[in-house]
Amino acid sequence: MPPTTRRIRPATLARELDRLLAVVAGAVDRCIDRPHVPPEDLHALHREMRRLRHALAIWEEVLPARPRELVRPLDRRLKRLARLIGRVRDRDVVLGLLDGPTLPRPTGADIPRVARLRARLRDDARTGRELLRVYLRSERDAHLFEGLREGLELRPRRAAGADLRTVLDREEERRHRRVRAAHRDARRRPTSTRLHRLRIRVRGLRHLAEVRNRLDGRSLGPVPPSVRRLQRGLGRFHDLDVVLAELDPTLAATAWARALRRERRAIRRTLRRAIRVR
Repeated sequence: MPPTTRRIRPATLARELDRLLAVVAGAVDRCIDRPHVPPEDLHALHREMRRLRHALAIWEEVLPARPRELVRPLDRRLKRLARLIGRVRDRDVVLGLLDGPTLPRPTGADIPRVARLRARLRDDARTGRELLRVYLRSERDAHLFEGLREGLELRPRRAAGADLRTVLDREEERRHRRVRAAHRDARRRPTSTRLHRLRIRVRGLRHLAEVRNRLDGRSLGPVPPSVRRLQRGLGRFHDLDVVLAELDPTLAATAWARALRRERRAIRRTLRRAIRVR
């Protein structure tokens, strides 16, 4: 579909934010009401909360300075919740990998050690969910989502209110610069931190594209296969980092842990080649 040139009004963004708020608030209610939140539901909440924050960042850009200062503390609270959800989800990722078919299987004396790790992570995941429900209930009862909805009623700056396209263009270019900088750093030295930063910034650019296409009323085009492969590789590399970070010293010295590190090195080599090509 050819790109549209119609104006994008702040009211259109406010409606999209209201929709995202309803999705996130409903998911939060379900997490609070259920003693055990399934991993897929927690993952969906984490994803929708990221989308909400990306759209909210655009809304802050169109507000005058004083109203913007009213919204930013709410965004910080939302960010803190997203981080807590991400930590619990990391436990789910590790457990899913330990129980799934993609990791090397432990053998011999490593089997009971990995079983003890799995049991500890399940206890941690259960405790993390209980604490997360407390935090979610606390923020809900402290009217976080009502405050965000009230923020959507604030009047945008007159210049920004004429057409959001300029604000979106500027934000897209800023995010492209951040992706290029992260790509350059990862190409020079692909450390775990740099590869994870590249993953986050590519994902952030994708979320902005999703927001922009919803505001334009268009469907988002397919992600290029090379970008999909890069994102999958970055995700797998990060998942292995999370698993290895959970190993105690006795487990880190096992043949099973060495097999994990070999796979991680192989993925790093593949990522390095892909990054150099791009």
